Amino acid sequence: MDMSAWDLGVYTQVLHSGIHGHLFYTALLPGSYLSEHFSPILFLLVIPYYIYPHAYTLFIIQGFAIGLSAYVLYRLSLEILNKLKNNKNTKIPDNRIISFILALAFLLSPLTESPVFFDFHLMIFLPLFFFLALYFFIRKNIMLNILFTGLIVSLHSAFVFIAIMLVIFELFIDKTLYLNMSRRKITSIGYLTISIVLLGSYFILAGVIKTHIAGVSVAVVPTIHVSGSASPLSLLVDIFTNPLYVAKLLTANYYLKLIILFYGLAGSAFLFLRYPKSIFLFVPYILYAMFSVYQPYYTIGYQYTMMFIPMAAVSAIIGIYIMMKKSDTHPSYRKQVTVALVVIMIISITGFSIATPLVSGTPFSPSLYDMSNAMENKSYMHRIDFEHEVAKSINKNARIVTENAIFPLFGNDPNATAFPYTSDIVVNGSYYQYLVNEPSSLWARDTANIDSLQISLNQLQSNYENSGQYGIYAQGYGIIVLEKGYTGKPVFTGPA
Repeated sequence: MDMSAWDLGVYTQVLHSGIHGHLFYTALLPGSYLSEHFSPILFLLVIPYYIYPHAYTLFIIQGFAIGLSAYVLYRLSLEILNKLKNNKNTKIPDNRIISFILALAFLLSPLTESPVFFDFHLMIFLPLFFFLALYFFIRKNIMLNILFTGLIVSLHSAFVFIAIMLVIFELFIDKTLYLNMSRRKITSIGYLTISIVLLGSYFILAGVIKTHIAGVSVAVVPTIHVSGSASPLSLLVDIFTNPLYVAKLLTANYYLKLIILFYGLAGSAFLFLRYPKSIFLFVPYILYAMFSVYQPYYTIGYQYTMMFIPMAAVSAIIGIYIMMKKSDTHPSYRKQVTVALVVIMIISITGFSIATPLVSGTPFSPSLYDMSNAMENKSYMHRIDFEHEVAKSINKNARIVTENAIFPLFGNDPNATAFPYTSDIVVNGSYYQYLVNEPSSLWARDTANIDSLQISLNQLQSNYENSGQYGIYAQGYGIIVLEKGYTGKPVFTGPA
């Protein structure tokens, strides 16, 4: 229901091509998805998608990942707080209660709800893998720690920087929790050096593989795009050589950046002040988002908050641990723990209630309230049923051109493409068998440079109709479907 081609549509088409022997091909990108984003985890997602190749499969996996990550967070919190089991201060709240509150606040946070607000995103797995990697490190199970750290970078090669910061944080945790990782025969500096070398090598290798898949003859060393400076290194150079430019990047859309930082910091990350070393966990997101002019990076309702919210939750656990550790000598810390937990719950509940309508910073981000009202509208639901019936009646290998919000209905069609993302749409050509459009949609009015012409999907529809080669296959609920060579009355009709 009003999902988008660029997220749900891409992944359905990518996985569908994967289970049919292609290397994650999608018509929305120039070839394989791996040439755009190196995400080996797709090889694992092919398995459940093969069992039931439908967008619902992705939604179920996504919801399961969020729910399971909250449970792992609860176990992680218990594992850390139970390190204080020898503390004889009986006034300290039960560790299970504290852990439950932190896990519940994580689930209720609008930052956690962002990626499931619409579509499907690989970033949804980041909290789960992040929590599991840290959990097994504290449990001294290095093999599983390495496994889940590897799964973090399998989501996106750029997450190498998140993994490096996690390794740095683990070294601090090792000393803070007195883990004494005796099985490690090297120093902390040696451990960090080896981790950076391995992760850095993976990052470079990913860039080489991407260029090979894309068919580029010369391998290009990849960079991290921050929508301003080309990479963290160039951003560092810009700070000294062009500080006004960096200041402009930092203050761009400052109100949205302040709102998302408020929900992150006031929601639980404020406890990093009890353990300042937690700041390393936030560095990748700060560089990626705060120095960007691209609004979705820091607008609640998008998937990028996954680079921030699990780190905020871990900061809260360590902050509580530090306060409880000092409770014997500072009795007032018991009150501070209670106040911190109350603040965390108030912010999370308030944020869950009002955050998304409050911070909808773009016309592409309707509020949860508005969407709920739409779902209650019977004509809206009838339109959804109408779209699905039409989609099911069209051959799964048909050549289809459609618009952004309709494309996911045809995600399992390898010959379907969404306008205006694909650069090689044939204008006024005879290639497409079907054109599926919602003329009132923003996407239908948006133009793209096709064959050196600026043309919209509405204009393409008009060209097809005027050619006399297309007939109306279906029409209703603001949707029109043209079929090449079709004559007669529309097979599917509904109110205008």
